[in-house]
Amino acid sequence: MPKALYLDEGPAAVRTLFMHVPPAADYFVEARIRALPGPPGQLYLLGRHVDANNWFGAGLQISDASPTVQADIVRQQHGKLSSLKQLRRAIASEGRFLTVRFEMAGEALSVYLNGEKLRTATVPASAIPGAVGVYSSGKGFELDDIRVGDPANKPMRIAPAVAASSFKAQAGDPPSTLPVSAFAGDGLTPARFTVRSSNPAVASATVRGGSIVVTPKKPGSASLVLASVADPSVQSIIDASIAPAFAPPAQKADLAGAIIPPARADAVQTDTPLCLRFDQPPRLGSAGSVRIYRRADHKLVDIIRPGDEVAAIGYPGQDQRRYTRRAPITIDGNSTIIRPHAHRLAYSSAYYVVIEPGVFDNATINGAPFAGIGKAAGWTFRTRAAAPSGPILSVDDDGPADFRTVQGALDHAMQHAGQATPVTVAVKNGSYDEMLFIRGKDNLTIKGESRDGVVIHNGNNDGYNPGSGLSQGPQSPSFTGGRALLMAETSDLLTLDTLTLKNTTLRSDRIAGQAETVFFNNDSGRLIARNASFFSEQDTIQVKGYSWFYRTLIEGNVDFIWGANRAALFEESELRSVGDSANPSSGGYVVQARTVNASDPGFVFLNSALTHGPGPGPLANTIAPGATYLARSPGTAATWDNVAYINCKMGEHIAPVGWAGKGVQRYATRAPAPNPASATASSGWREFGSTDLDGKPLDLSRRAGGYVLSAQEAATLSTRAAVFSGFDGGRGWHPEPGQAAP
Repeated sequence: MPKALYLDEGPAAVRTLFMHVPPAADYFVEARIRALPGPPGQLYLLGRHVDANNWFGAGLQISDASPTVQADIVRQQHGKLSSLKQLRRAIASEGRFLTVRFEMAGEALSVYLNGEKLRTATVPASAIPGAVGVYSSGKGFELDDIRVGDPANKPMRIAPAVAASSFKAQAGDPPSTLPVSAFAGDGLTPARFTVRSSNPAVASATVRGGSIVVTPKKPGSASLVLASVADPSVQSIIDASIAPAFAPPAQKADLAGAIIPPARADAVQTDTPLCLRFDQPPRLGSAGSVRIYRRADHKLVDIIRPGDEVAAIGYPGQDQRRYTRRAPITIDGNSTIIRPHAHRLAYSSAYYVVIEPGVFDNATINGAPFAGIGKAAGWTFRTRAAAPSGPILSVDDDGPADFRTVQGALDHAMQHAGQATPVTVAVKNGSYDEMLFIRGKDNLTIKGESRDGVVIHNGNNDGYNPGSGLSQGPQSPSFTGGRALLMAETSDLLTLDTLTLKNTTLRSDRIAGQAETVFFNNDSGRLIARNASFFSEQDTIQVKGYSWFYRTLIEGNVDFIWGANRAALFEESELRSVGDSANPSSGGYVVQARTVNASDPGFVFLNSALTHGPGPGPLANTIAPGATYLARSPGTAATWDNVAYINCKMGEHIAPVGWAGKGVQRYATRAPAPNPASATASSGWREFGSTDLDGKPLDLSRRAGGYVLSAQEAATLSTRAAVFSGFDGGRGWHPEPGQAAP
């Protein structure tokens, strides 16, 4: 078998076969893969290759234009290629070797990227004999260090922890400590590693414990090469880019009425953003930085740079935090918002702000060209005397309050209130652009001043922060904070009350359509949403466990309610399908259920209305009559398509056949059969008492693939007590509309 291979651009094909594997053998095939410049492409390492029409594979989909790669486990069966598992990762791929491992152990097929296990697919009867090989399409690839071995020998992992593989600083900046994820094949034993700088005159690096310390010295670039001591071929590279030294302006600028907080402000919230108002929309530059100093001793406490970065959401010392890519400096009309890193400002402390000229271009303040803000400009402020106490935390984006951001209040509640202690985050009317994270805090309520007046929004999506999202420890590889606006883990009785959450991602942007507004990730926990609105296009609401949506509005287009849940009740709510900004002819799907057990109620819609409206974006696409389906299936045998509509009103946009079952959808090959294939009164796609929006009963005899319940059967899903009877081992849950927050 060759140790290296070079593949030119070309159509999809099995490019080479290497060797025959004994029947039912467990093995892995692994290679270092580098994508060559060119069109988008994919490369899969093959295993159990029977013939050109039947094999398994795992590998990468890569595009030069995308900051992410997609790792896939695929199956070619009877000449048809299908994806079994997939996951995006934000990782530098241009000109880089990435180590891909396809592991086959019995019926379990796993894909690894740079030593990190990403996904596993279990395929019955897949432990068959076959050859090992390579499949590619589109762009060209270079393969090196190709090998086959025993899957019991797990790969070592050496990579920068919870961060992108790049480092930016300015010459003369203080040394930075970068944690490294370095573990042996068991994933637990720390692995020794070295670091070498390709240009130590620009940036030097040394190992300190489980981290490296990088010292920026002069402008230029350097590659920081991490390598295993035990196996130097296991490597990872961090690109270091060092800009010219920080050069604060000396002149005084006229900032009257142009800065928030204003000069010499007192009692400023410790999570405050900084705002600059220009005379016209500024242009974000690519050089320089914003710096905050403690006034008492001129100590540097924070550096904020233009461009994207990976930052933690949560509080220092939390067992796991949410790490996401974000832009700390953004433009909104004539204003710019600068978001300091969380928990850098202390209570009862004074600070001053300095900004280099290159951070903003093509703008004036109070008639004068922007030339930076120096210490002499006097942008100083003092923070609040002490942290708040008590069960109610107030948030306001521009008025008196405990916090300026919702996450600031959530961090305080998670850190300082007991897990079971009831806490309410009371949010005043305003616009809050932020991603949110809740972990390990029960009995937490986020309550807005008014439903339409409190708008928490962000444009997070799968192309920017791939995956549904998981929190991480500080030594984890990559970053997995995910695409949701709000992500909640290990929290019970979370209440979202009288507010609006909006993911502003447009599917037409072609970045990535998946963009949750809420991801409730607790298989045994409870979520309450009442008198609230939730907006996105694709995957608006993803829930696990138990959830109750009461008098809510949920808007979307593609699978905009979904999840591996147990029981979710949408009561007296509006489910609004909107035109797809990426596909004017699509009416979308309301639900994609992945309910855990056949006996779980799944997604129940009670006394609700299915409406439609124009889509987001400049085109405001509409939905044609009969173009929207009540549900479609993920096509998996391990989860259940448990969905029930009870006494719901439905607009003309709902297809007469109702369900997007196999052979029903316009593109039939894209619609798998549901599980169960034939619904019953207790499982699958079900419906009772549906009417049009005027209350006229619909002709349900035209439905295909679902089960029409009798009145007696529908009664088992017509009350909160019935839907949530399985909670806590059968003890049940009885939420009430009037339950008061603390």
